Amino acid sequence: MMKDTIDVNWTKVIPDGLSPKDIRKAQLLDADIMPIMVAVQDRKKPEFQEIAQNGHKTRSLWYQFNSLVIEGGILYRKFEHPSGIKEKEELQLILPAKLVKSTVKTYHEQLGVGNHFGVSKTLAYIKRFFWWPGMFEDTYEVISQCGICAKFKGPTRQTKVPLKLFQEGVLHGRWHVDICGPINPKSKEGFEYILVAVEAFSGWPVVVPLYKQTADEVAQALITHVFSIFGAPQSLLTDQGKAFDSTLFQEIMELYQIKKLRTTAFHPATNGKAERWIKTLKQHLMILVEQDRENWPKYLPFIAQAYRNLPHSSHKFSPYEVMFGAAMRSPLDLDRGSPPRNEEMHKMYPFWVRKTMQDIHEAVAHMSKKAAKRMKAYYDRNATLSPFLKGDLVYLYYPRRVKGISAKLITRWEGPYRIVNLINDCNARIERVDNPSKRLIVHIDRLARCPAPDTAVNKQDDMRNAWLLFIE
Repeated sequence: MMKDTIDVNWTKVIPDGLSPKDIRKAQLLDADIMPIMVAVQDRKKPEFQEIAQNGHKTRSLWYQFNSLVIEGGILYRKFEHPSGIKEKEELQLILPAKLVKSTVKTYHEQLGVGNHFGVSKTLAYIKRFFWWPGMFEDTYEVISQCGICAKFKGPTRQTKVPLKLFQEGVLHGRWHVDICGPINPKSKEGFEYILVAVEAFSGWPVVVPLYKQTADEVAQALITHVFSIFGAPQSLLTDQGKAFDSTLFQEIMELYQIKKLRTTAFHPATNGKAERWIKTLKQHLMILVEQDRENWPKYLPFIAQAYRNLPHSSHKFSPYEVMFGAAMRSPLDLDRGSPPRNEEMHKMYPFWVRKTMQDIHEAVAHMSKKAAKRMKAYYDRNATLSPFLKGDLVYLYYPRRVKGISAKLITRWEGPYRIVNLINDCNARIERVDNPSKRLIVHIDRLARCPAPDTAVNKQDDMRNAWLLFIE
């Protein structure tokens, strides 16, 4: 007669909801286990031809036949310890398919047992008590559907869609704008931020110190240092900062007839020209202000001047040459004296300037396009088209800080969201599942697939406590 209390190597466990009789019945009703279980009971290994027509799981059990035993009417696999010590042998319960997903799910989620570890660690622990053909595949499937792991750990492979290139167009066609700061310490004058504006075609930078990053101060800086000197561009690209999304800033864009573009949140690569120039600015400020930290604004014009005079890596023209059609004169050029006077060129100077500018701009456009194609080819090596479709459930990458809580203890993914529609190859419109009125436009690289609810486990016939059956 079977006992209801089961002695285990290290503890005594009383099954809750399942009995050894239930386990035996589940094994006998399992089409893959039953033929081998009967053969073990009869102590007669069948010929391979007899079970060849069965599924691969039955064949896997056949290969393990010499390690299979029946204890208390239940089928086990003898697991020999690598050391060969007899006392360390363990019996692994052959788990019926009906109990596999619920068992793995319980082990994976159980506090102090699985704690949402990955596949290898969860599988290693399960193997101490259970065995069945296809353990790795089943464990991987269950853990890949774990919503908590998807939300808190993020995807094992980040989504990466192909790079979308800007068409540079013409000079003053588009300016990239961003704000650097806050910079500590503040300058003696009280400046704490730096407005950075970069002309897309030439790479010409404009840097302006700011007291605050308010809409009126940012707008005044752009009007004074960009629009009044170079004219109004066709478009202006910024991030989603409050100063750039304010009503005042929108009104100024309408006044100057400028098309306002903005990046998607947490995807600074779209505004790469301004972001890269900010990195360059920080590097040079770090070098120059080492002994004079509160006077950093006075170095900004010299950093910008030096950059304007340096040739670009892709087309070999400096921003100054692209902007004005001639090389910038520096203090070193003054030692050479004045260039020789050419009367013929002096008479035709307007036409000469126009022809020179045209040649430079054509060369810049051609070589910039070639460089962009090379960059795209390099970036797209590991990129794929969007794996998402309309209606898919996803998590959104949303790193944030909460006062009083360490950032390491805050999940960087939130959701789930539902994809309302795919705007293009790079962007999608999503809505919160529990609050459909909250809609966002985000870059697809920030999305991770949300596991669908596991419908394979019958909740009415839940065998979550099967892991308690450590039968000797």
